[in-house]
Parts: sequence; structure tokens; C-alpha cells
Amino acid sequence: MFTWAKRLLKKVSVQGADRRGNVAMTFALSAVPVVMAVTGALEFYTISNTRSLLQEAVDTGALAGAGKLAIASYDTVGEVTTTATVTAQRNVAGAPDPGAFRFQVVVDEAAGTVTVNGTADHKSLAAITGIGDTTVKATATAEALQKTPLCVLQTSGGGIELANNSIIRAPGCLIHANGDIDVKDQGSITAERVQAAGTVTGTTYPKGNSGAMVIPDPFAGMELNPKTLCSLNVGLAVGAVPLLNDTTLPAGVHCLPVLVVGKARLHLQPGDHYFMGGLTMSQNSMLTGNDVALIFGPLNVFNFADKADIRLTARKSGPFAGFLIATTRENGKVFRIGSDNAGQLLGTIYIPNATLEVTSQGSVAEDSDWSIIVAQAVRLKNGPTLVINNNYVGSGVPVPAGVGPSNGTVLKQ
Repeated sequence: MFTWAKRLLKKVSVQGADRRGNVAMTFALSAVPVVMAVTGALEFYTISNTRSLLQEAVDTGALAGAGKLAIASYDTVGEVTTTATVTAQRNVAGAPDPGAFRFQVVVDEAAGTVTVNGTADHKSLAAITGIGDTTVKATATAEALQKTPLCVLQTSGGGIELANNSIIRAPGCLIHANGDIDVKDQGSITAERVQAAGTVTGTTYPKGNSGAMVIPDPFAGMELNPKTLCSLNVGLAVGAVPLLNDTTLPAGVHCLPVLVVGKARLHLQPGDHYFMGGLTMSQNSMLTGNDVALIFGPLNVFNFADKADIRLTARKSGPFAGFLIATTRENGKVFRIGSDNAGQLLGTIYIPNATLEVTSQGSVAEDSDWSIIVAQAVRLKNGPTLVINNNYVGSGVPVPAGVGPSNGTVLKQ
């Protein structure tokens, strides 16, 4: 209650007590309208505050829901509804009676809109005001417009960091970090949308949004371990010694370290390649493969160094369809792209608990129709330009559900 109202009521009470007889009765009767006016003012003030709080809640909820709806990988009505409802409820958590607030969410996928309707029951302070119990209502609608493919997802525990004038170009894509995005020096990120559950600092186009909702790992249930374990009889044909000559490697489990040097070319035949000893491409070597998936063990990584020419296209079918590079969840190491000629990395790089570090001084993945990165951390330094294209049409490689365009469908261009 307002301080001035308390003082007035106290004054009325004291003065009423000091009077006797008809004078006291007359004053008491004359005080009734004053009490009603004060109580009514408080009543309207409370209703106004409730309406303002409710409006802010539905506004915030609608925007959060539309943000989910705008991400192509989050297209189910249930996910959008839950996000909008939880966000609206969080905004009224500090109210005297949070249980009095109720929210209803309407999602129109065709129109790309999220509408949140809110109501709050209000109990009258005093029946003498004549206001009685009432319900406060508010509505907000937000538009998602065109859905944006999710092309870079930093999962957890790390962040996205650009240093030494590094650049990420992701036209028409969403770059999302569950941690922070930190663009240093003269670096920049250009994308359709840039957002982080933590903070966004540095130069981004458009301006990055901080405090976004966390996006969970879309492939958390995916099996990444090889079906065949290493033995002394597996993988001895290639590995252990540097490859100096052109070599073709069939799909399977490769247990020994593979190091390609000089101008040697390593060609991967179609299928799933399990590198349980790691893979290093150095000097002027070349790595090629179409319809391939490179899966690394818990202690192993790739290192594309020097001027190695990398031209790879992801699997077109099977359990790893759409995946180009993956590793087991136990792997927390650093996968490095230092080559200035890593031009084609068509597919999804999925290293959920590991770091992707790009240190080349040229462009990376620029010749790929599309690329997607899901990693615990993404670091760029020494001035590379990482290009994330989204030309899904005609690539011949399906996009895994949960990233890229919605449900693996193709965006019209």
C-alpha cells in the first residue's frame, strides 16, 4: 500500500477515535468515501501492475517461441509451445501469486506466427470498492517469417572464438553457441542470424543476440563406436609409416596412424572409415573421397596441415548419411584444419565434445555445396575465412535431421 494512503487511513482512524457522539459519527461517515477512494486507487493500481506484468510475459513468450519457430531444425509445434510457455511463466515467477497466471500458446506454422494469450485472476482488496474479482487478459503475436537453417552449433562447455582477423561467412544460416561468441581484433561473423545462450561480443552481421535459449545436441543418441574392434590383423596395409605414393583405402577400421606426406594422394573408397590411429595430411598431399564418413576414435584426431588439398563429400546413405566427420563422445581433443587448400568439406562435422580449430591463412570449405559444424568449441586464429554454404539443392547428400533445413527438406532458392 502507498505510504500516503497509510498516513491518510491512520489519520482518519485517530481523528475518528477522538470524537464523541454525533460529531464522531458524522466524521466516521464522511471518512467512508475517503477510504473507498484510497482502496479503489490501490485496486486499480494493482490491476494495472498485473496487466503490465502479464503483457510483458506474453510478449517475451511469443518472441521466444517465434525464435524457435524461425530455426529450421526446431519445427515441431510442441517444442515451440513449450518454449513460449516456459518463457512466459518465468517472467511472472516473481509475482505475489504466480499460480494466478495462465498462458495459452497458438502456433500457426503456415503463417509463421506464435500467439501467446495470458490471463491472471485478480482478487478484490475490498468488496466496498464495487470492483469485485476480475480477470486480467493480454495477448501477443510474434512472427518467425522465414526459417533459418542451423549451420553452426557450439554444444556446451566451450564457445565460438575468432582471433587474428578471422572470419566466418555463413550466408542464409544460423550460427548458435550454447556458450559465448567472442570475435576479437578485426574479425567478423556474417550470417543470417547470430546468437548465443551466453554473450556475443565483437563484430557480427547482423548484430548478435545474447541470452538465447540453449539448443540441445540433435545427435545425442547417435551410435559412434565402430562395430569392429582393432586387432593385429586389421589395418596393417596402411599406416604406421608415412605414405609417399598414391594409395586407395577401402572402407573399414584403420587401426594404425595414417600420415600422408609429399605429393602423395590418399583416396578413400565409399563407405565408413574408422580412423582409430588418427589421420595427418601434410605438405602438398591430397585427400579425396566421395560418399565417405571419417569416424575417429576417442584418442584420435585429424590434422590437415601445410598445403594439403582436402576434397571430401559426405555419406549419401546408411547410418552416417549426411555426416562427413565424426568422433566418439569420449574424444575431447582438438581437430585442426591448418591447410590453405581445405576447399571441399561437404557434409556435417560432428565432434560433440571436441574442438574444431581452424588456423589456415586461406579460405576453408568454400567449394562445398553445404557444410554444418556441431562441436563443443570452435576456434579460428591466424586469419582464416571459414565459409559455410547452404546450397542443399542438388548436392546429392542428405542433411541430417536436426540441423540445416527442417526435417532434411530443401529450402527454395
